[in-house]
Parts: sequence; C-alpha cells; structure tokens
Amino acid sequence: MPHSSMPAVAEILRLRAPLSLQVLRAALKGKRVLLTEEELLSILGSGGFVEGPPGQWSLAPTPSPAAASASASAPAPAPARFNLASLASRAGVGSDVLVKVLETLVTDHPEVNWGALRDRLELGADVAVSERTLGLLEEGVRRFEVARLRAEKQRAEERAREAERRRELQQMAESEVAMLRAELDDERRRAHDAALERDRLRQEAEKLVALKEQETAAWVATAAGGWLLDLGAPETFGEEKLRQALGQLESALVVLNVPVAGREIEAVVVHPGGIAVVEQYDIPSTAGVVSVPAAGAAEIDGRALEVSDPRGEVLGAVRVLQKAVSLDLVYLPVVAFQGPADAEGEDVLVCLTAEVDLAVDDLLHSQASRVSADDAIALLAKLGVPDLPEPPSGF
Repeated sequence: MPHSSMPAVAEILRLRAPLSLQVLRAALKGKRVLLTEEELLSILGSGGFVEGPPGQWSLAPTPSPAAASASASAPAPAPARFNLASLASRAGVGSDVLVKVLETLVTDHPEVNWGALRDRLELGADVAVSERTLGLLEEGVRRFEVARLRAEKQRAEERAREAERRRELQQMAESEVAMLRAELDDERRRAHDAALERDRLRQEAEKLVALKEQETAAWVATAAGGWLLDLGAPETFGEEKLRQALGQLESALVVLNVPVAGREIEAVVVHPGGIAVVEQYDIPSTAGVVSVPAAGAAEIDGRALEVSDPRGEVLGAVRVLQKAVSLDLVYLPVVAFQGPADAEGEDVLVCLTAEVDLAVDDLLHSQASRVSADDAIALLAKLGVPDLPEPPSGF
C-alpha cells in the first residue's frame, strides 16, 4: 500500500471532514494522488482515521501521550482478503447469489465501487475487503434474501390464484356442458316421441290403405295355373311388363305392390321352391347396359342410376319380409331391368323384366327344400291379403 499518500489523505480530512470514500478519492485525484478503493481503505484502516456515520471518514482525535505511545507500538490490523468463494462463504450464500447481491448494492450504496469488486472477484483475484464493506455486504445479503422470499411468496400466491381461476373456469365449463347435455337429452326425447307418433300414424294409415285395397283387390287365376293379386294398378310400362311376366309362372302365387312394415315391395312370388322378392326398375333397353357391381353404385354406360344401389334395395326388402312373416323359407332376391345388365356376385338374381318368370322358375325349381301349401297360406296371411278362392295347387 502506498502509505506515502497518508499525509494527503490527512490534509484533506483535516480541511473537509467527514467525507465519503467516493468524495475522498475524487479529492485525492485532484491532488494527483490516484488510489484504488482498496488502497484508500488500507490507508484509512492503518490508523489515524475513524469512520463516523456509515461511509463518512474523519481524522482520529489527538490521543493522549500514553495512548499515542500504545497506538504507535500496536499496528492497525489490515483488511481481510477474500476471493469469490471465500467471500460468498463469509456472507453465507452461493457465489452466484453473491454476484447478484453486489449488483444490487451498486445502487443501494454507490459510495463503494461494487462493480470493480465484483469484476476482480470474478477474475479469481484476492481482494482486501474492509469490515465496513463486509457489513454492507451482509446487509445486502439479508435484503436480497428478504426480497427473494417475498418474490417466492408472490409467485406462490399468483400460482394459487391461477389454480383457483382454472378451477372456476373448469366448473363453469362443466356446468355449461351439463346444461347442454340436458338440453340435448330433452331434444332427443322430443324427437323420439315425435318419431314414435309418426310411426303410429303411418301404421294406421297403412292399415287403412291396406283395408281399402283389400276391399277392391281380388285374386285372379292365371292361364299358367297360378294366382295373381295386384294391390296397386301398374303405373309404368316396366311394372306392366313385370305383371305380364310373373303371370306366366305355373303353380305360383304372385302378389304385386305389397305394403310390408312401412315400405312397398314390388312383387312377392310364393313358389313351390321358395319365395322370390322382386324389385323392377324402369330403365329402357335402349339406354345401354346396366352394370351392377358386387359393391358400390350401379351405373349405365358410366352414368349413375337414379337408384344407386338396387342390390341393397332388394336385399333390404328381403330382410323386411323375413322379419314380417317370421317363416323359415328360402328367399330369392331379384332385380329386373327392361334392358341388358351385367351383374357381379350370386347373392342377387339380375335379369330382364320380360324374362323374370323364366329366371325365377329355373332357380327356385333347383332348390331342395319345398314350400308347403300351409307355408304359402301362412305367408299370405302374414301379408294381410285377401284369402285365396281355393287352396293353392302344386305345393
């Protein structure tokens, strides 16, 4: 330490005491005495100077001869030296926290060059630190810890408020969902009740229509030895062709335009070899070849049909009839077109309308099982048609 600068320090303090460390360094600089903070602290702590209020230095009072002699014989203790790790240990914090505390002290106590102290500590140097600086540092550590605890408390309170807000939002959402579900359930119940009422009215209407038709419809004996009952007059050329073709079947009972469970089946043929369910589509022979794939929509020369799935339509009619009559019989689904057709699969018979009698008779005659007269009468009874004038022959 350049103790040769002590007279300059004493002269300044004699004229202008008490002074802060920062002002004292500035006054020395005016006298061309350049000292670091550590060097100035070393001079001030070496004797002859006292620290009054925090950060204010003055000359020590003139001691008595005895005190002066004792002071001269006992050298003043030098400031303790610390590196970053030892100073952090002295302050009771980690090195990273110590650096943060030094940064906060720059504004809290600007009379000490905390920035220079931090830089030298981070460079690994041993730095002389006075007791006063240690006291300010410990005070800064306490304030830093208090601020840290307050910040943690504030964050915890904010997390708690956020959790409460989320809980309230979740409760509101659950309440709204429950309300919407209740409203949806009410709508479903009303729709269900309305559907039941529509079904009831439709069934009553079907019964009235069936009764009216039965009053006028009558069985007609065919030239081939069968019976034919038309529950609705033919409306198209294709339906008339179908009626004429099915009238050629021998020993068969043909019912046209049959209302079954809310839908109309174009023809039900009770044959000794089984039951044929026929759906006929009015596509002229001049329109082209109808393509009926095993799966997908039917087409005619690449154009979609008005009924995209005739195979599904006739299979659905068979299921409806099976459920309505509840008889264990052989059922043959038949799709008839006026023109040529190219079909895939063997689950449905696809044929010309004019040749439907030949196709049905050929397939049903090949069946091993037989339909008895009792089966035929029972099936007709399930359909609710008028009684035959005489028992069926050929069964």
